[in-house]
Amino acid sequence: MNKQLYEANMAVLKSRKATFTAISRIAGNVDLSAYKVDLSKSGQPIISVTEKDTNIAYHSRYNPVKEAEKQIQGLYEGQSQIMIMGFGLGYATEYLIKSIPEDILNCQINIIEPDPKIFLLALQNRDLTTIISDDRVSFYVGMTVDEVGDIWNASVNWPTINDFCFIDHPPTVNRFKEYSERLIEKVKYLCNKNKGNLVTMMYSGYEFHTNNFANLANIFELPGVERLFGKLKNVPVVIVAAGPSLDKNVHLLNEIKGKFPIIAVDTALRQLISHGIKPDIVCAADSSYENSLDFVGVENETDVILAVEPMTHPDIIKAFKGPKMVMSFGNGLVPLYSNFREPVGTLVCWGSIATTVFDLARRMGANPIIFIGQDLAFQDGRLHARGSYSDDILYDKVNQYSSIEHEAANYINTKGKFRYKGSDGSILYTDYGMKMYRDWFEDQFRQTDTTIINATEGGLVDKYVELMPFRAAINLYLSKAVDVKSILKQILSSPVKANKNALIKTLEEVKKGLNLYQNKSRQLVKITGKLLKNCSNIEIEKLGGQDKADYMSVIELHDCFCKDMLLFSWLSTYKAKYMTKHTLEIQRLKSMKNALAGDWIKTVLEFFVNLDKFIDYQIPLIDEALIEILNKQGAYQ
Repeated sequence: MNKQLYEANMAVLKSRKATFTAISRIAGNVDLSAYKVDLSKSGQPIISVTEKDTNIAYHSRYNPVKEAEKQIQGLYEGQSQIMIMGFGLGYATEYLIKSIPEDILNCQINIIEPDPKIFLLALQNRDLTTIISDDRVSFYVGMTVDEVGDIWNASVNWPTINDFCFIDHPPTVNRFKEYSERLIEKVKYLCNKNKGNLVTMMYSGYEFHTNNFANLANIFELPGVERLFGKLKNVPVVIVAAGPSLDKNVHLLNEIKGKFPIIAVDTALRQLISHGIKPDIVCAADSSYENSLDFVGVENETDVILAVEPMTHPDIIKAFKGPKMVMSFGNGLVPLYSNFREPVGTLVCWGSIATTVFDLARRMGANPIIFIGQDLAFQDGRLHARGSYSDDILYDKVNQYSSIEHEAANYINTKGKFRYKGSDGSILYTDYGMKMYRDWFEDQFRQTDTTIINATEGGLVDKYVELMPFRAAINLYLSKAVDVKSILKQILSSPVKANKNALIKTLEEVKKGLNLYQNKSRQLVKITGKLLKNCSNIEIEKLGGQDKADYMSVIELHDCFCKDMLLFSWLSTYKAKYMTKHTLEIQRLKSMKNALAGDWIKTVLEFFVNLDKFIDYQIPLIDEALIEILNKQGAYQ
């Protein structure tokens, strides 16, 4: 060990708290007898590890630097997001940093080293201070795959990623084959998930935001689903999805009603009611009008609790006559009023409401969690269980020359691009969306200690679950039955604590702030015309006098609004596509060494124009919400 190198590296590593702690924990108290450090023929240090009588060389015995160069040159092509599986002694990372062009924005290099002993030896034998001090580099040393995924996912600025590069260090991958496979699976899942979230926001952000305000008066006084958290520990819960296989075993729900809590997705409610089954809870979170039609004909089911997210289509909340609870996905208006009402309860949602229902059951403490109707595939030539709104859509297309079976087959042939073998050996087809949902469930099931039973008796979900017929699951867990009605009645019995006056005051303050931003931005728009005429081709550093003062005023207002977390999040939801483009342009301008004042002014001017339109749209929403809140008669406290 080179003590001087090690101390210098550790001094810089202190800024990386998690990695510094992981290495400090093992340094001086670790068995390194299986690890050997030698010199290559070209004079650089190399590592080898002996496992199960096999010697694993981590680097070329001749020239590890040249080896690393060839590896990077064959894989890196200018991507902004890079993940290296295996650090070794850092030769590949070192060369990669030198290879990244200056115009690659938001470049992020993620180093995954599952063996902290390898990283310790690297610190002891090579000068890594340049790598460690590079802000673009993140270290994940000795972490589980899920820890890597969670931290990495939170650190990524998804709209700015131009492409992804995964670089294997072959000896590390060979030593940690299962770890590496799971990491790739996790990264692919997270990329698909966040890409899907961004696309969804671009197309539906307007509805999400508008519905939040339209629903505000009706949901502010509702009890939060957090009341349910931990209240059903070790109680079996049945989750009812709307897959085609639901028709096989839906009748069995009559045997457990009142004994096991039954939680249904919104698209399954009509099927259940048609079979004489009233679920205890139904969850809804879709912002579209089409989804509201799933509740047509079942609005008067007063024995069913509707758990609803504030972005849900307003028709559902207004029409449903049964008891209601509010849940949150952690965004929208909940951050605005969370300090002056009882906790709402935050749940996970990704694409399918079934993901939310699962998280609710998990947060309630349920064990086991039993799924039925969770096909996530087209089964027997059908899209969903009979009676769902998808059937209504297909019926609308039926004419004298076709049938609902023909229309369903046409849809499946068009969308069912992914082919899988079911647990019973049958061939099943699914579309891109349901494939992504399956990946999400598998990832979450793997991380959940609760017993997960898939009693769907069909479909694709067979990893990290126990497969059994629904009848067998009922017989196995019937001894754990509880009085569901009494439990839920007690949970809903206490009044909701919500401060209406505080909500009104906050909305009025937000409205005032929006008016100030609008007035100021309109004043500055006039100034930008003069600036564009006077200094479009002048570098920012060379601005002076009144032009510099005016330029700074324009930029300061832009930055001030972007730092207003609440209003910026509203604008980013309402105009997701534009704001994604704007963020990328700002990052590009910041990376330019000699950016012209005109480029910045044009970009900020466009922002002010969009901000003005947003405020014109936003203030009436606040006014309408205030009128409804003031007129609403409810149990506010």
